[in-house]
Amino acid sequence: MSLRSFFASLDKISFLQINVWEFSYLSLFREYARLFFLKAMLSHPQKTIQGFCRYQNLVKSEKYSLTKPKSIISIPDESIFIEKVKKQRSMPIVGLGFCLKPDKQENFPSSCPSGRANHDCLYLEKGETYPACNSCSIREISIKCLNSGYSVYIMTSARDIALDVLIPQINQGKFPSAILFLCPYSINAIIPALLICEIDMVLFPYSSGYCQEYHQWLQADIGIKKERTTLSTESIKKLLYILDKTGKNIRQFQRFKRQGYIFFPE
Repeated sequence: MSLRSFFASLDKISFLQINVWEFSYLSLFREYARLFFLKAMLSHPQKTIQGFCRYQNLVKSEKYSLTKPKSIISIPDESIFIEKVKKQRSMPIVGLGFCLKPDKQENFPSSCPSGRANHDCLYLEKGETYPACNSCSIREISIKCLNSGYSVYIMTSARDIALDVLIPQINQGKFPSAILFLCPYSINAIIPALLICEIDMVLFPYSSGYCQEYHQWLQADIGIKKERTTLSTESIKKLLYILDKTGKNIRQFQRFKRQGYIFFPE
């Protein structure tokens, strides 16, 4: 039996109430793993222990199918998540994968003018729209986020997510809650990190075009992703519901302002 098969077998039985054995083994010498271990886990041992305990309790409860999640996951429960967001000073960050961008390879009439495997978006940066924007889920969701005062982040690599969201949260409490759109494989992998960083989360799985195993995920992590992911009607409806319940209505936000790789409403 290979080491990979061995760790995969540990996932199947949820050994020690952990379902990320194989992913952790395959990621052992990757930059994103080393970065998160040094800058988050090793720097905050108490939060790391507490986060892992929460994760183990989650696996033990069998509330979600964490090995192959297909449905929306809210931690804590949706009603609690909404109430906590209402009391937070900063609104949640909405993370959208670059793989949602239109691409000519997938039989769309035009590709994203900002390019694909990056954090960029001309609509978010300048309010400009192009033909490709008409079929772009990122623009559609960002419009709704702007009206509710949510920040938007176009996700690329695990390394950047750690640098831009996870580490700023565990060090400074910058992003206490997040709504992320991910492939089911990524959902299983990211939950422990979010719990360690004390980020309340709602996780939406893509409905098609997503990575299904580590090699596909690793290719996408370095920007190689031909397929375009899509979102289900259920996910869009649920997002709108959360935005409606938590959105800030103090004033109308006019545009986004980019700070680093994150777009904040102003």
